[in-house]
This record gives sequence, structure tokens and C-alpha cells, in this order.
Amino acid sequence: MEQSKFIRTLQKLDKAKKHRYIEFLKSPYFNKNQDIRNFAEMVFSGNVPLVKEKLFKKLYPSKPYDARRIPDLMYKSLRLLEEFLSEEMYAEQIWERKLNLLGYIRVNELDDLYKVVDREIHEISSEKELRDSNYFYEEFMYQSEAYRIFLDEARIRRDENLQNKVDQLDLFYLSAKLRDSCEMMNRKRILATDYEFHLLDNLIDAIQSDFDRYSNYPAISIYFRVLLMLREPENIEYFYILKEDISQNIQLFAQDEQRSLYGYLQNYCIRKVNSGGHEFYKELLSIYKYMLAVNLMDTDNKNLQWDLKNMVSIALRLGENEWTYKIINEVKNKLPDDERENAYTYNLANYYYETKDYKKATKLLQSVDFKDVYYNLDSKSMLLKIYFEQDEEESFFALVTTFKAYLTRNKLISSDRYITYNNLLKFARNAFVYKIMLPYQRKHNSNKINALSHKLIQTKNVVNLNWLLKEIDELLKESSSK
Repeated sequence: MEQSKFIRTLQKLDKAKKHRYIEFLKSPYFNKNQDIRNFAEMVFSGNVPLVKEKLFKKLYPSKPYDARRIPDLMYKSLRLLEEFLSEEMYAEQIWERKLNLLGYIRVNELDDLYKVVDREIHEISSEKELRDSNYFYEEFMYQSEAYRIFLDEARIRRDENLQNKVDQLDLFYLSAKLRDSCEMMNRKRILATDYEFHLLDNLIDAIQSDFDRYSNYPAISIYFRVLLMLREPENIEYFYILKEDISQNIQLFAQDEQRSLYGYLQNYCIRKVNSGGHEFYKELLSIYKYMLAVNLMDTDNKNLQWDLKNMVSIALRLGENEWTYKIINEVKNKLPDDERENAYTYNLANYYYETKDYKKATKLLQSVDFKDVYYNLDSKSMLLKIYFEQDEEESFFALVTTFKAYLTRNKLISSDRYITYNNLLKFARNAFVYKIMLPYQRKHNSNKINALSHKLIQTKNVVNLNWLLKEIDELLKESSSK
């Protein structure tokens, strides 16, 4: 019984909502069945085991047990719970309530209320700060209702509501179409999903031909520029124009949409960096810093730990060590409890590794059992680099063995990821063998190291490629010296 939809949903309500639900059940407008209210109060109290027979006995002490009564109560209670949750949501939607009231006034000819409610709608509209696609949709719905009222008056004259209705429909359609097309294009890149972009080319032509007008609506101009950036990533001017447009108008969007817009800029920078555009590291870090400053980091889901990981790696690459140490400790307490230890330990270890404090980095990496497969792989990779750079032969070869076993046995590691990390182990092991043999076979090893370097350059899918190339280049220099 505890697994029923009604019980599970009821238990997820906070204290305030539970209290309002009971008040809802007390209202004869919504519920005239006293048994349903008693049943809900009994479930909330926790004093009676959630067993049908025991609940029935408590509710109906003088009646013989009826197996159908409790399931029937639960069914009716679930329907009322759904209605309560709908009312809770509807109570927050002031605009929709006023607009529906305006429709009710029109249908029922309550003319005395029309001007009052219409004025209230205008006041609500004037106070709106956001200008996203939802704003244009709401304006379109209002103009549609205003046009219906005009038709009901049966007057033949010019009606501004009809023009306004069509204008708002255009703005809503264009803003929503562009926004969703950007998301489709983004998913197509990430998930290799095939989408059909009906009418999109026609809309792009229409917007370009009248951009002076549409540039006044950031919900259109911004997504239009996102689309251009996604379609022509080689043209970096689109990125900078979009970045400026977003920075000037970001306050016109809700917080979730603000994150999404900056996400497009982040993803573009990441793709540029991955293709060799290292100047975009600074752009990417500046975006992260801004999002931190205005609390745009998503602290409610799993993304924060990966945002922190990316920020730390980029900042350390750019030499912003003091800022990195500060941000690791600031973000720590914002991380979910089940992720905090792994995320904090890994990033602090990365900080110590990049600042050459190998002792502290090693101690941190060895002190935690990394549960997440990505942290596990990257922590092992970091230890591998430390042992390599510190010439710790026994530790290095032992780690290569355990690392290889982990790659082979862990079923959560994809085949592509297996290849990239296995290539790291293979090249790092060969390079380390040449490194420890260098004092004894300098000239002979020089040719082998050179061959290894060429092979590495030709090999695709190697994690920590730049580090490997740097270490092998150092070996080449040392083998060529007298």
C-alpha cells in the first residue's frame, strides 16, 4: 500500500502543502466526503500502519471489514489530490486567471466587470520584466480574447486588436520556433539525432530582410544569432555578436533560459578549444565567472560538479591559481551531499598537481574512493602523471596494471572511452621505459623516442595528449644532449 501513487505523492508534500491539502479537503466546494479527509489526516499522522485492514478498523471501528472501501477511498483521494495540485499551480498563474476571467465575463455578459479586469490585465502586463517567447504568447492570447469581445459587439469598423493579435502571434511563433530550432540543432550535434527543420530557411530569410524591426525583440534576435553561430561555427564573429546581445538583454529571460543561453556560448567555446582554438579558454572562463557572480550556476542538479571541474581545469591552464583555490572552496558547500567529497577532493588535488605540490595531490587522490567512473578515470590519470614526472618506478608500473584492470572490468566505461584511456596507458608506459633507460642507452633510445612521438601524433583518441607530447618532447631533448 505504501507503494501506491497516492501515498507516494502525499509523502512528498512539504509541511505547508500538507496543511493546505487538509484545508482543501475541508472545503465543501471541493469535497463533501468526510471519510476522505479523515483518511488523509490519518496517513499524515503516521500513527496508523499503512495496511488496509488497520486503516479500515481505525476509520470504521463499528463496521465489518470491507476490502473494497480503502481502495475506493484511495482512488477518490488521488483524484482530489490531483485537483488540489492543479489549484496550487493555478493560484500562482495570475495572468492566466485574469485572462480566463475575462473570457468568462465575455461569455456570461458580465459587462460591469469587463473594464475592471481589463485594466488589471494591462497593469500586470506593464509590470512584466521578461520578454521571452512566453510573454508574446500571453500577449497573443490577450489580443485574441479582446478580438472576440470586439466581434461580439457586432461592429464593423477598424479593430486594432486584430492587428495586435496577428503581430503578437508572429512574435510568439518566431521566438518559439527559433528557440526550439536552436535546441534541435544543438542536440543534433551532441546526440547525432536527425531532425527536420521545416520552414526554417524561409524564416531566416524573412528575419534577415527585416532585421531592423526584429532586432528590437531580443527573444528573436538572440536565438537568431544562436542559430547563425550553430550553422556557421567557423565564423567567430557570430559568437562575439551573440555574446554582446546576450549580455545586454539577459535580464529579459527567466533564469533557466539564461543558463541555456550561456550554455550555447560555453559549448561553442568548448568546441573551438577542442579544435585548437586555445584563445577561447579565456572566453570560456569569463563566462563561467559571470555565471558564478550572478548565481546562474545550476546548484539543483548534477551539472555543478562538472562545471566546477571544467572551471578549475581552465583556470589552472591560464595560470589563475589563486582564483582557482578560492573558487574550489567557495563552491564546495553548494555541491550536493553525495557528490561533495569526490568533487572537492579531485579538484583540490588537480590544483596541487598543477602547482607542482605532488605530495599533497597524491595524498588527496589516495585518500578517497572515487565512486563516479569519470572521477575515477581522471584521478588515476593524474596519479599516473605524478608518478611519471617524479620517476616513481614501482608506483608507476603498479598503477598501470591496476588501471588497465579497471578499464577492462568496469562495464560503465564506453568502448570509445576505453580506447582513449588505454592509449594513454600504452604510450605513457613506453615513454616511461625509455625515460628510465635513457642514462644507459641514450643514442639507441633517441630513435625509439622519436618513433614513439610520430606514432602518438598519428594516433587518434588519446586522453592527456598534450601532456604526453610534452613529456616525450622533453625525452627527445634529453636524448639529443651530450
